[in-house]
Amino acid sequence: MNVGNLDAIIRAIVGWALIHLQPVLKVQMSKPLKVILLIIGLILVITAITRYCALYKLFNISTL
Repeated sequence: MNVGNLDAIIRAIVGWALIHLQPVLKVQMSKPLKVILLIIGLILVITAITRYCALYKLFNISTL
């Protein structure tokens, strides 16, 4: 675990927003952009749930 409470909350909110951006706001975007935003959103939500970020580990960062 290397992701703190506030960090996890922010990641979950931003991840959820990226996943639901197009369907909720009816924003027109290309298919590749939709996939990229979905992947980034899923990564953020997963790191919020597991409270572990591989990039934080790589750079020896912790927000606990």
